[in-house]
Amino acid sequence: MDKKIWIEKDLLRSIAFRSLNKWALLVYFDFLRRRQMERVKRSKRSDDWIIKNNGEIVYPYSEAEKKGIGRREFRNAIDELLEKGFLDITHQGSGGRSGDMTKYCIDVRWKDYGTPSFRSAKNPRAKDTRKGRGWSAYHAKTKKLSVTIKTPEKVVSSNKSVTPGGKGRIVSSNKSDTPKEENNSITTDNLKNKRQPMQQLLWSNNSDTIL
Repeated sequence: MDKKIWIEKDLLRSIAFRSLNKWALLVYFDFLRRRQMERVKRSKRSDDWIIKNNGEIVYPYSEAEKKGIGRREFRNAIDELLEKGFLDITHQGSGGRSGDMTKYCIDVRWKDYGTPSFRSAKNPRAKDTRKGRGWSAYHAKTKKLSVTIKTPEKVVSSNKSVTPGGKGRIVSSNKSDTPKEENNSITTDNLKNKRQPMQQLLWSNNSDTIL
């Protein structure tokens, strides 16, 4: 990387450049530092400068974090630079341990920003939908573990009441819950016998003698 950063005067005066927020400006300057400038000689005019590594520039999240730029701020800065014509993506990397990093090119679409001739980025940043590895997988797993879902307990109706000992006691039954009463029905004859004790016979049919 060159120690010097070359900036065009038109860039500093452009509406797109002046509308960038703090993080987008810092990230864009980092991209300019990653350029490998090469002079191209012209026969009848002054020499031009081209970006030799344009389309092969990488800037991973890990390096942005070392410079004090959070992951969300870095992601939003990349989106803004793509939206306003400063960057474009030439290869969408998969990240993770594979080392397949996203490659960028420094674009000049910013010159037409805010005009009808402005062109959108050819390859906008794709949303990371990885589920097996990388930061998104770790974040999704952490979020899933932090949320507990309660499933409603199945209500089981029963005729038995639950006691602390785990034994069931019958609450309802077809039979009467009152204890069986003894059959103490009193008949007319018994009542008569109770009220009038049996009289002793004073005479006998076999004899006329009175006792």
